[in-house]
Amino acid sequence: MTTMIVQHGVADYAVWRPIFDGHGASRDQHGCTSVKVYRGADDPNAITALMEFPSAANAKAFAGDPSLKEAMSKAGVTGPPQITFVESAG
Repeated sequence: MTTMIVQHGVADYAVWRPIFDGHGASRDQHGCTSVKVYRGADDPNAITALMEFPSAANAKAFAGDPSLKEAMSKAGVTGPPQITFVESAG
């Protein structure tokens, strides 16, 4: 199992969230099995999303999907996302 951690700012969470949710079919196509979204305690427009995939290959394929960049742009992401891939250490 690979977890993809995405951190970025957004201009307006209320605009970002429905676009993020609407992009779920793309996550599903890449095998995403779980999604958790967190907002910054001091900045509600600071987003951290954790998405689980069956493999690093699936997660990286999703990260490279052109539809992700398009959705982020449409949703008002305010800068390049920080994306990290982690594996369970057991």
